[in-house]
Amino acid sequence: MTRGARDQPVIRSRKVRKILKLEAAAAALEAKVQAAMAATEAKVQPLRARIRVLRDEAKAMEGILTGGQLGELRRARAAP
Repeated sequence: MTRGARDQPVIRSRKVRKILKLEAAAAALEAKVQAAMAATEAKVQPLRARIRVLRDEAKAMEGILTGGQLGELRRARAAP
């Protein structure tokens, strides 16, 4: 059973009205943030996929290095 606007309790306290107004503003802002995060996630997803491909390719190449090349790689990674 839904209640109409006339059935809503009258809020006389200024502080209660202010709290409700602040909560509504926070909820609206949170919805905007969630939408922005979803849009950003959609843009970032292809980049994450590319990162995985590059790392997989590097790992595959590392697996075929000789001992000397592995040492060279370790030294290069350790260098500042």
